[in-house]
Amino acid sequence: MTQKQLNRYKVISSLIDGKLSISEAAMSLGLSERQIKRLKKGVMEQGPAFLIHKNTGRKPQHALTDELKSKIILLKQSDKYKNANFKHFM
Repeated sequence: MTQKQLNRYKVISSLIDGKLSISEAAMSLGLSERQIKRLKKGVMEQGPAFLIHKNTGRKPQHALTDELKSKIILLKQSDKYKNANFKHFM
């Protein structure tokens, strides 16, 4: 878990334990009361795993492949394209 996710879990756990109110938790995390209620319900049903984003660790579908990045860098380093902007390679 990231530090942000750990902080969210601590605040939501305090809310579940009755140490914080919904409005206090909302102010603490900078979220709406509706989002706090959603997080509380999710943590109660699924545990701390609910707070971890489902795409964590995945590479975006539109990201350039490592092979293409290497080709772009090699072209940029060549004499022919040394004055070109990286935007020209996209």
